[in-house]
Amino acid sequence: MWSDITRSLHNRNYRHYLLGQLVSLHGTQIASVAQSWLVYNMTQSSLMLGLVHFSMLFPILLFGLFSGVLADHFSRRRLLLFSQGGAMLLTFLLAGLALSGQLELWQIFVIAAMIGTTQAVDMPVRQSFLSDLVPKEMLSNAVGLNSSVFNMARFIGPAVAGLLLLQWEAGLLFVLNGLSYLLLLYLLWRMKVPQGAVRRQRESKWHALKAGLNYVWGHRQIRPALVHVGLVSMMGTAFVVLMPVFADQQYVGGSDTLGWLLSAAGAGSLIGALNLARKRSDTVLAPAVGWGGAAGATALLLFSYSDQLLVSIPILFVAGFSITTAVASTNAYIQVLLEDQMRGRVMSLFSMIFVGMAPIGSLSSGAIAEWWGIQWAVILFALLGGAGSLFFLYQHSAAKE
Repeated sequence: MWSDITRSLHNRNYRHYLLGQLVSLHGTQIASVAQSWLVYNMTQSSLMLGLVHFSMLFPILLFGLFSGVLADHFSRRRLLLFSQGGAMLLTFLLAGLALSGQLELWQIFVIAAMIGTTQAVDMPVRQSFLSDLVPKEMLSNAVGLNSSVFNMARFIGPAVAGLLLLQWEAGLLFVLNGLSYLLLLYLLWRMKVPQGAVRRQRESKWHALKAGLNYVWGHRQIRPALVHVGLVSMMGTAFVVLMPVFADQQYVGGSDTLGWLLSAAGAGSLIGALNLARKRSDTVLAPAVGWGGAAGATALLLFSYSDQLLVSIPILFVAGFSITTAVASTNAYIQVLLEDQMRGRVMSLFSMIFVGMAPIGSLSSGAIAEWWGIQWAVILFALLGGAGSLFFLYQHSAAKE
């Protein structure tokens, strides 16, 4: 089984890329928890938490599609060097302001929006870059391992951040995040990507964008998968963005409680991603997309009613496992179906919908929590995501007939 899970690691470029991701994503998760805890301590407002997440993620909704055009026209390795380098500099700026004692809320919003702009370039390029590193028959395995690394960071990063925040100020955690970019930047700089992976197309950028949208709209399998992943994204964001409020109000805890809650979801996500990586048959992907989302919605409904930490931790493990299974399976499902010349544009649409719908989820969940309570925010988005999952299963069944 282990050889099935790790088969993509035989590719040197992919192995180095995954190592850089492993370090960088841990830093990102640590800084994300530190930022959320800092904002909540500054404002005591769930709405402000939602607004900061909105500021970071909204640029992906604005610029994500154009990044996909870039990914189909230029070197994806160089685009990643640009986006990752920009994010590192902005992270050090945030750290400097925090350590100097001059950090204000408006500065957090501005820097979050600027980092979000670098991510608008970074995310779709990273998704399509995998096809430059491994052959198509290994794509679902590569996607699964990539998701595993992300979710390992979600598991370990928040727990580490929660413990460090007991002794360190948030600015030091931002410094750790800035340093975590260095290994990935070095490995990308040294990486030799085959020239065939660098694309040059003569069509205009606008025509290329339009062609990508028409391709997705006319594809009976990809279109419903993208709609579904957007609903699951909003559902997943709703409970993550409100976790500092749950830790404080529902469990009467501190940063260590926040770390345990987020780590439980991250652990489940890691196992879900590894479960996808071991699968060799692509026929199992569509059921995993739909039933994973439905199971995640059910777990979040149970979580919204729980006020016992020891009960909520296994529930969040199931939620993380199920939601990641749905999202990572959607990614692999779409990548297997794609024609390579459309990969950057379609995966940019995937990233735009998956990440771009998150600011809508974070902003609206923060507002709902402020007015009606945190439980109702989670319940409403769980019902929405569960309904989307069942609709995807219906659409998939109809497309096969």
